[in-house]
Amino acid sequence: MLNPDLFSRQLTWLDAQRFVDRQVLAHVPSESGFEQVCLEVLQVSESPAAPGTHQFTIAFQGPLNAFLAQGTYQLRHPDLGEFAVFMTPTAKQADGFAYEACFSHVV
Repeated sequence: MLNPDLFSRQLTWLDAQRFVDRQVLAHVPSESGFEQVCLEVLQVSESPAAPGTHQFTIAFQGPLNAFLAQGTYQLRHPDLGEFAVFMTPTAKQADGFAYEACFSHVV
């Protein structure tokens, strides 16, 4: 179960830029409780948005031996701490699974 306090933390565009070329740990349910899966942050990109809205996406890659279904995961960044992030698998590649998290904030 995710810590409910994590849902009150908002990952900002400035925070997301600090994710680039870093690894984060995903706290993933398993048969024995929880395990940590290392995800590589491949890209952080802004998306066109309506006035008063800021949108961005974080692209991750995870290992082939640990598929993460679409859902909300607790991610731990070495400098920024922990966040609850909704991620979607986008592709199975030769070297792992690709995932995406999309953010939309009112500014």
